[in-house]
Amino acid sequence: MSVIIFFAILGILIYKDRKNIDFKFILIMRRTKRFRNLIDRIAKISPLFWKIVGTFAILICFFYMLQGTYILFIFQPQVQLVLPSLSSEVSVEEWYIGIPFWTWIIVIFSILVPHELSHGIIARAEKIKLKSVGLLLLVIFPGAFVEPDENEVKRSKIMTKLRIFAAGSFANFVVSFIIFYLSMYAIWPLSVNPGLLLLNVTPSGPAGMAGLRPNMMITEANGKPVTTTYIEYLNQTSYLFDEVGEIKPNQTVNIKADGKIYNVKVAFNETTNTTYMGVIFTPTFRVNKQILLPILWLLYMISLFSLAIGIVNILPIYPLDGGLMIEAITDEFAKRRSKQIVMTITFLVLLILVYSFVKAFL
Repeated sequence: MSVIIFFAILGILIYKDRKNIDFKFILIMRRTKRFRNLIDRIAKISPLFWKIVGTFAILICFFYMLQGTYILFIFQPQVQLVLPSLSSEVSVEEWYIGIPFWTWIIVIFSILVPHELSHGIIARAEKIKLKSVGLLLLVIFPGAFVEPDENEVKRSKIMTKLRIFAAGSFANFVVSFIIFYLSMYAIWPLSVNPGLLLLNVTPSGPAGMAGLRPNMMITEANGKPVTTTYIEYLNQTSYLFDEVGEIKPNQTVNIKADGKIYNVKVAFNETTNTTYMGVIFTPTFRVNKQILLPILWLLYMISLFSLAIGIVNILPIYPLDGGLMIEAITDEFAKRRSKQIVMTITFLVLLILVYSFVKAFL
């Protein structure tokens, strides 16, 4: 119902503002000059600072461009679309990942706003005029754009071009890492209790034979206090690894639970080829986890997809930002063959990208 209301309101707003909107088949664009003053004020705080940031962004983006291209060509990972879903759960299929609609909306704007804002700030710091900023809608996919004066960009120096083109993906990388490490080192440690709560213990398993029972709280392992890290929680499979390390068959692990030490002799499962203790445990939280976990999950989605979109955008595919960076370099050092070089690289990378997507159907 909320999604229906959202699109109904969106349709009304588009209809009322139709004189200021460009309709191009399935693309709807709304340009405005309202946010240019804000971008100008941010850029004028310190143009030199923004140029230094832009130069650093070039280095970071070329690193991710090379790394992303290498992974794409060598490993050919399965490429999936990220689509909105009416379900309250994440659904993962061979060719797409469906995430709840409102989560998808928040994630999209968390990617778009810093991306386009950074393009505009660096452009203004380089004294490139902004013609407009705006929003767009491609079918159901929202977007945003900052529109620098193309002629001024073409006449500018190569470093200016590279700074402007690299700024967007760099902003996505910064957002991704800030949110991830904020979650890891600020939100998570303040939210989780030390120790692990035993949810289930197999009576005939090593832990059950040692005397461990459900609802006990594990506080130490091999003499080390048990703490659950954010990475362990995300993986859901590496609990106790920091405390006991790699466990070998027949190794004894000293588990302290409810104030008592239990000597658990680890067994080996030949079917799964893994060692096991025969327990299921979970962290416990200091705050209401019904509120905390959705927030952490949303922050993780923003961090994950900001990084992913930033890498895809910086691949050497024209007219993505990575392709524009390659064009700026070839225009400077191989003017006559610039277009041919850019289109050849674009075709090769795009071919592998498309194959990595369609191979799910083969």
